[in-house]
Amino acid sequence: MTKHPDQSANKDSRNTDDQLAEIADIFGRASDPLDEYNEKFQKLDVDPFELYKQENLKARSLTESALDNHHRAIRQWKKYMEQVGRHPACPNDQQVREYAQERIESGQWKRHTAKSKLQMLRQAHKYFQSEAVFPHSNEYDPFGVAMQKLDLSRATPKDPHPMTLEDVCRKVREVKHVRDRAMIGCQFKWGVRASELVNIKISEVHLTNSELLNHYDEMGSHPELENRENAVFIPHDRKRNKSERPRVIPIDEEVRRLLVDYITIRPNSGQPWVFLSKDGQKRVDRTNLNDVWVENFRPEFGPNERYRGVSSHYGRHFFTTYMHEQTTATRSQVQYLRGDKQQSGDIMNTRDAIDSYIHVYYEDIESLYRSDIFKLQLSS
Repeated sequence: MTKHPDQSANKDSRNTDDQLAEIADIFGRASDPLDEYNEKFQKLDVDPFELYKQENLKARSLTESALDNHHRAIRQWKKYMEQVGRHPACPNDQQVREYAQERIESGQWKRHTAKSKLQMLRQAHKYFQSEAVFPHSNEYDPFGVAMQKLDLSRATPKDPHPMTLEDVCRKVREVKHVRDRAMIGCQFKWGVRASELVNIKISEVHLTNSELLNHYDEMGSHPELENRENAVFIPHDRKRNKSERPRVIPIDEEVRRLLVDYITIRPNSGQPWVFLSKDGQKRVDRTNLNDVWVENFRPEFGPNERYRGVSSHYGRHFFTTYMHEQTTATRSQVQYLRGDKQQSGDIMNTRDAIDSYIHVYYEDIESLYRSDIFKLQLSS
């Protein structure tokens, strides 16, 4: 018997979750098979994810950076599932999808970031499936199912927001918190990555301010700052610092004022890092720093169909473009300021072999930088 067209349309209009639930009901299958274990997991004194870290992650000889990524993915997932009211070790695929979609749509994650995070969590789930003490069946993988239903392809990168110097000056002046304004100003005027900024120590900053120099005996004591006033040393070999070489960057009068204003009220908790959390107990990390940028530049310069949202990496884009296009700096001088590799042990047999013979030092860029770096017009 032929179905009435309206009946077919109504049935087809149901969402896929409803249709899957009907199939599960007909065949006596559970559409949310881990739900029955949620209450027991909630009562456990043992954290299954801590077991996974101890028995699996530690045995895999991962780098410190890779371990940090896994631990962060687990922390974020546990926090989300706590809000949902479900134990993080027994989710369903809809919860996994909603978790990833929420972060992608809010601009917190790119699609390939979501893929990486879910893959890490899926590895923990596979550990639960492999251990006989856990009730996880090999028949159901909520992370694998969710990843099949999400678009996690690496999209063509969008261009950064076009901001004029006037836009930059206005937004920096609008930042109210002294520490946050100093961090954003430094990134714009030094072109450093978030990881590089948060890794700078008091000993790696010299400021001609007698009050601070008397208070912080270690200020400016790094050997690279000897006889170099109002300058900052940017190391290249600290955690997450990606630059190929260390460099010294001049501190102009505007940034000097920003740093003096902040360091004067900086919590003196004995930490070596310049930028500390607001309670002074720990170093600001790159995620915290990015949050500061998001808070102060969005929604005005948030993500849209054409441009990606302004984040803590934007200062490096703006700085590089300005120094290359608006000043007399040569390409090799801009490379020095960015910390790019300019030489290697072996001379490269390529058309760019000349780069192996060009060497730029602080003395080559100091006067140029101080005369050509843009002004944030902070007194306006």
